[in-house]
Amino acid sequence: MSVEFSELKESARQVVAGAELPLDEKATWAQIVELGWLLVGIPEDMGGLGMGVQGTCVIHTELGRGLSAAPYLPVMLAIGALCEAEFGDRDTWLERILGGELVTASLAASHVELQTNASGDEVLNGLLSAVQSADDASHVLVWTAKSDALALVALDQAGVELVSRPTWDVTRRLFDIHLSGVALANQTILAKGSAAQNIVNSLLSQRDFALGADAVGGAAALLATTVEHLQTRRQFGRPLALFQALKHRCADIKAISAGAEAMLFDALARIADDSASAEAEHRGKAAKYLATSTFARVGEEALQLHGGIGMAEEHPCHLYLKRALLSDNLGRDAASYDYDIAASLLD
Repeated sequence: MSVEFSELKESARQVVAGAELPLDEKATWAQIVELGWLLVGIPEDMGGLGMGVQGTCVIHTELGRGLSAAPYLPVMLAIGALCEAEFGDRDTWLERILGGELVTASLAASHVELQTNASGDEVLNGLLSAVQSADDASHVLVWTAKSDALALVALDQAGVELVSRPTWDVTRRLFDIHLSGVALANQTILAKGSAAQNIVNSLLSQRDFALGADAVGGAAALLATTVEHLQTRRQFGRPLALFQALKHRCADIKAISAGAEAMLFDALARIADDSASAEAEHRGKAAKYLATSTFARVGEEALQLHGGIGMAEEHPCHLYLKRALLSDNLGRDAASYDYDIAASLLD
């Protein structure tokens, strides 16, 4: 990791370190805006820091360590779409978001279709699931299931319904957004046709890498918490960390966690921020699949190594596990990752 990325990592970790878990949504979001973390992925010629997807993933990793409830990922997807789209109001929209206006996006597969109504107008119909903090957002970034349209849709209009989606993971607030006959012409259209497909492909890769980075950070933090617990908890007059069987289990989860982190950042370095390429798609899927499944395994192991205290409400161990299990099912259709990865290797 280069010096500038290392410095970004250390500064982000200082913000996360010592804070009560999970990180408060509104307080963390205010810090994100104030510290300029929204500028990380914006190209330098647009006034950003030009650190690309690798830079945003450094932030995602540290926010994952702190179980952050702030909607940094969906907002960065919206910023990424604005940076790649070519339309007249781009600078205005970027200013609005950088000023703190929340524009969210789905963390799961899109089930929205672009259809033509009886009057011959193009309308959006369908469901956006797992949309983070939608009740605080002004707009949602919508791409269709066929990737033939990409638009910013205002949430305070007819045909848009928000439904809270309670989950086992309490570190993120998710909503389902139902779209019914929402006229595309009345929305902020970022791209259509092949241009939309290229941007959506890039966004899907960015989302995969971000979910993977969040998982890598969460796994690392949970492992550190587990080791600390074993060093302080005593059994038969000795710290648990001295028992060989427990050492081996910690070594195993350290090895798989390090492997997931290495794969993630190696993939990021190899795509050179070309997140729309077929290589980025394949590497993003593989990195996300390994990172989130590893996080889930670390969560299960850590829970056992903590014993009963791991499920106590006062201890964060169960929060990491619940976040891991949800992250493993976010992104593209959950069952598609392993099959798609296998197919790409066979090709």
